[in-house]
Amino acid sequence: MSEMDESVIAYKFLQNFILSEPLYKTVEFDAKWYSSFAGFSRMIDHDFCDYCSENSVFEWNCDPYIHDTLCKLAEYSKDSQNPIFRSITEPYRNQPFFIDYLFFCTGCKRIHYYTLMFKGNTVTKIGQYPSLASKEELEIQKYKSLKVIKKYYIELVRSINAYSQHMGIASFVYLRRIYEHMVEKEYAKLPDTIKKSNASFDEKMKAVDNKMHIIPPELDSQKSKIYSVLSKGIHEYEEDECYELYPAMRTIIILMLENYLSDKESKQQLKEIEKTLKSK
Repeated sequence: MSEMDESVIAYKFLQNFILSEPLYKTVEFDAKWYSSFAGFSRMIDHDFCDYCSENSVFEWNCDPYIHDTLCKLAEYSKDSQNPIFRSITEPYRNQPFFIDYLFFCTGCKRIHYYTLMFKGNTVTKIGQYPSLASKEELEIQKYKSLKVIKKYYIELVRSINAYSQHMGIASFVYLRRIYEHMVEKEYAKLPDTIKKSNASFDEKMKAVDNKMHIIPPELDSQKSKIYSVLSKGIHEYEEDECYELYPAMRTIIILMLENYLSDKESKQQLKEIEKTLKSK
């Protein structure tokens, strides 16, 4: 791999870690990337600005302290391909280094602030403003005012807050509550000829999905597994395993909500069309 390719990979890693990972998650990386990190003079990405109320371009410019610190870390780890640095005499060998990254909105100059702890070949985000939870809550604001699904907004917020505080199991609890409530509510509306008094949740889910396709068609092959993973997250998986699975499961639940909303809107539009045609 060329140095340029290596630098691109390192750039994308650091950019994604700063902007997307929650607090206190420690991630390993190739210690050789310290040299690439030190070489970044700018970093640009799109993020939601609460002041501009829209996605804006955020820019970071490297200051001398960050550059010098990363160069020093690159020198320490030059001969190392593992978390253990080579022997050196400096008193702070193997100690954590803390670096602040300040991203400026190019529109209003609002600052997004991140603090990372580098130690060996690991990095941990230990501070962030605005919080990951507050940023993600802005993305789901649309559910707050929609009568059809606004009841799920608070559950989503609680789930996101739990995840942002590294509580993987708790974050799964709220996602499963949304899933169960959607299915139970729609199952209760089905004709008595279809419903069973002792139906399992899996049977209810299949019956509801046959009626309104509550799960996006692209996930048809994973219908039963979705609920299974949510349940295992609460009863079987370890905290970190839930933490790793959470982004995918949250996306599935949001896709279900979008599908649910789309189905309701389509039915409402069809009713209005039918009403219009009947009046003619």
